[in-house]
Amino acid sequence: MHLRLLIALVVVSVGSETNGATSGLVSGRDEVHAAIRKSLPVLEKKGVAWMTKRKCVSCHQITSMLWSLNLVADSVIGFERTKLDRWTAWSAEKMTAIVADPKRSPPVDNLTRLLLGRYPVSKGGKDLYAKFPEWLAGSQTNGFWKAAGQLPGQKRPFRETDEVTTMWTILALTPFARQDADLAEQLKLAQAWVAEGKSGVTTEWWVVRALTERGKARNRLKQDLIKRQNPDGGWSWVEGKPSDPLGTGLALYGLARMGVQPTHKTLRSAADYLLGSQQDDGSWETPSTKRANKDEPNPISNYWGTAWAVIGLASAWGS
Repeated sequence: MHLRLLIALVVVSVGSETNGATSGLVSGRDEVHAAIRKSLPVLEKKGVAWMTKRKCVSCHQITSMLWSLNLVADSVIGFERTKLDRWTAWSAEKMTAIVADPKRSPPVDNLTRLLLGRYPVSKGGKDLYAKFPEWLAGSQTNGFWKAAGQLPGQKRPFRETDEVTTMWTILALTPFARQDADLAEQLKLAQAWVAEGKSGVTTEWWVVRALTERGKARNRLKQDLIKRQNPDGGWSWVEGKPSDPLGTGLALYGLARMGVQPTHKTLRSAADYLLGSQQDDGSWETPSTKRANKDEPNPISNYWGTAWAVIGLASAWGS
């Protein structure tokens, strides 16, 4: 009897582990909501400061600010919608001015992230991003969308960076392609171009690759993403590095979008990692993704990581 009990306990213990991830599972919904609320003043203050001083819609700062705060505005966590409406109008105005400038190319990554993180337009409301899909469709070249700005300077293969930009764009445009045969054809070309490449080295690639697939292919990629979780419960943005808030937030967002429930050990362990690494001011220290910065955190990478930590947590535990 004692031997059978011992065997049963060993089986339960082994079964409770998920890919070596921590299984403490201490983070519940209330703790996650408290961590998100703690981060909101940081996201607002530093995001508004960027708008005021830099006066540009950066893909790493303003788009992630709007995305993260839109996710929590109408949830139990809450954020003032009138502020977001004002910042949305500001971002639309800036994007319109850039696209109208013949000397500049449409900022694909900015447009894509603004679309993905937008607040759904209410009945009778004006969609300030209504022209974004048209601008994005017109900027496709040779079947894909090329990453711009500082993104090609990230520590991953150049093609992977273009693949990630292309896949985010596919996700942003998919809802509009249902009523537009030409756009649907563009997305098919883009998916075929991505499929010609190799597996990526960043968690971001695995997330968007899975989200752009369906059926068995998506499930296989989802399981691959879960297997990439580190023993501490987090993910690194680029393989072979320690866990960080950016990689973990991206993975949480992707898994939540693919239907993984917040009670799943993988997500609970990820929340444990994020809540355990949050700074006293509500932010998350995050290594830079740029080659030149040699993994050193900086204000931009910290903001990006903080926003993605919130996006990931809110996607799984926002309601």
